[in-house]
Amino acid sequence: MKLKKTIRLIFGISALTITLPSFTLFTYHTLLDWYLLDNVTQTIMKNKDKMSEKEMNYLLSRELSHRINVAAAGTWTLMTAIIGLQAVSLITKNDKES
Repeated sequence: MKLKKTIRLIFGISALTITLPSFTLFTYHTLLDWYLLDNVTQTIMKNKDKMSEKEMNYLLSRELSHRINVAAAGTWTLMTAIIGLQAVSLITKNDKES
């Protein structure tokens, strides 16, 4: 029983050392792309009557690429958060049998 607890502790700490920096990195990139998406969307809304079709198509393609990046980075952020929660549960699991 002691060996199982030790193995769980090792796996939990290993998973946390991987997920904490990953979560930080993915969150940073998600928020950065979200900020850029907001800027492009505001630019489109402010200047939609003044732009040529070519400029509008370019900005719409930038908006779409930022939307995809936000979705992808957000998914990785969520996955690393779930793995981190699992690691915490491995570390703090109570071994008392009822």
